[in-house]
Amino acid sequence: MLKLLFIEDQPDAIRPVRNLIEKEKKEIQREEVGFEDAQDKIASFRPDIVILDLLVGGASPGEGEPVGLQTRNFIWNQQFCPIVIYSALPEVHDNENEPHPFVKSIKKGRDTEQKVLSAVCEFLPHVHALKKAERAIAKSFSVAMREVAPYAFEAFSDDTQRIDTITRSGRRRLAALMDDPPADALASWEQYLFPPVSEDNIQLGDILKEGGASGNDPASFRIVLTPSCDLAASGNRKPKVSNVLVSKCCSMKNGLDATSLKGMKIQDLKDQLRSSMLTQGYLGAVLPFPELKNQIPTMAANLRNLELIPVEKIGTSNKPFRRIASLDSPFRELISWAYMQTAGRPGLPDRDFKSWRDEIIADLRSDDEEA
Repeated sequence: MLKLLFIEDQPDAIRPVRNLIEKEKKEIQREEVGFEDAQDKIASFRPDIVILDLLVGGASPGEGEPVGLQTRNFIWNQQFCPIVIYSALPEVHDNENEPHPFVKSIKKGRDTEQKVLSAVCEFLPHVHALKKAERAIAKSFSVAMREVAPYAFEAFSDDTQRIDTITRSGRRRLAALMDDPPADALASWEQYLFPPVSEDNIQLGDILKEGGASGNDPASFRIVLTPSCDLAASGNRKPKVSNVLVSKCCSMKNGLDATSLKGMKIQDLKDQLRSSMLTQGYLGAVLPFPELKNQIPTMAANLRNLELIPVEKIGTSNKPFRRIASLDSPFRELISWAYMQTAGRPGLPDRDFKSWRDEIIADLRSDDEEA
């Protein structure tokens, strides 16, 4: 059963499109609501798709943003589902927000009902996939709650401590579930956790971007190298360090030029990339990072090109460096391992490797002769 929610201050304006959808799609549950009750209805009804007016010119008291945009942001941040912006001025939304495959904007007017119906039909595969994923996650979380709750209630009498313990255990259970080997190979961008894992805590492997810089410029990105335990800042806890060690990023060409693959012809490089850099996760001091469309370009991090950034200059918004994404495990641990391999051994002088090699070969031949 498809659950549709119409949010509109003038019910007569959506009657034609509502009637068309009900005629073409029999298995639907439909609700209508005005803006004043929209957030409560979204939370209780949990729609699969929202058809949203913007009510341009209307705003909550003391606020300049149209209530339609406020409702859109509530859906986006609290109760995500696909949205059809059906408004006389959909550009008010489009000019403020980046394009997204789960948002369709349609300008109200004569004979636009079919466009709304088409948008709803286009969203149906997305809705089914989202609901299936949500059921799988909810099932795993329920199992965690069932098993952990008794221990939490025995260990603590305080409700806040119980809630924190149960929530934390549920999250850890979900994280462990995600670590199960996938049936199919991961898409390269699946190593990213987007948005970042925590609003408060900077973590090892976080992807940072300079504020105001182009999102297509690899040089505007950084990779956090400081251990997560030194950066924890939840509650009253403050980071143990005042500066965050980061690796600067560059284009893949510049990254490859800092490795043994420098100058290799494209066809030869095609054969070598997978067997060296991609399979191992890094080559020399260079780590490749895949594109996360509209957020992170194809790029490389050079672990010999480092920088210190003050902790207070890093955040999820309105900071000189914005956290774009976190890295999932085990890719996060790979960052630490690669950096340790690059910088963690003592410097060694040049040696006569040719003579040493010949010595080893001679020793091996001697062993063969004695055998």
